[in-house]
Amino acid sequence: MPNLVVVEIEPDPFRVRYRLVGTRVAQFTGFDFTGRYLDELIALGSTSEWQNQYQASCASRRPLFGSTTEPTTSGGTFTFEFGLFPLTKGDSEVRQFIAVEDYFGTSATSAQVLPLEPRAG
Repeated sequence: MPNLVVVEIEPDPFRVRYRLVGTRVAQFTGFDFTGRYLDELIALGSTSEWQNQYQASCASRRPLFGSTTEPTTSGGTFTFEFGLFPLTKGDSEVRQFIAVEDYFGTSATSAQVLPLEPRAG
């Protein structure tokens, strides 16, 4: 459970809302973004990439696996793998995702990504 993220999709306009953020994910990001929308967060350039990943998986209705490199609070970077698993609610449209992030045993103190912050304005 600590590496899981549960996401809700709003289709028009396409928005991603984080319903549940696992404790380990929150440790690595430095911020529990449960209840927030992806487009409200600044992820130091990766927000649009995450939006693209969710949209692609939503359109194909297939899981998507990948890896990403994020900047850390210590000035370096670290890479982790993820899986996005689309879910439907009784019809063919994707309404939710379960996502898993794998940090390969890296400690959150040595690889904490730069914190997500609410978008100004």
